[in-house]
Amino acid sequence: MVDARLKNGDLAADSAGNVETICGIDALFQRALICLKVPLGSFIYDRELGAPHSDSDAQRAELMLGEALAKYPGTSVKVLSVTGENARLEITVNGESRIEEVRLFGDV
Repeated sequence: MVDARLKNGDLAADSAGNVETICGIDALFQRALICLKVPLGSFIYDRELGAPHSDSDAQRAELMLGEALAKYPGTSVKVLSVTGENARLEITVNGESRIEEVRLFGDV
């Protein structure tokens, strides 16, 4: 899998102005992170992309975020902590884990 690298919500460019690309496990993690940040139904080209809005209950948030990733084989999420609207997550793709932080109410 090859994808364009996103940085701070925008396409990342190299020093020549070309769009940076990522592949393999990095692209899979980026895909999972996008799915967790986008509010369910807000992306016009794929209304099934994204996670439903959640509350500050970590267990409930983990269930909802896990459901959002169900269509991606070998991908899971564990909520480590919830502070206000932010959740610290452990995302696992094909046995490799990374820690990320997302807003539970969606990032645009």
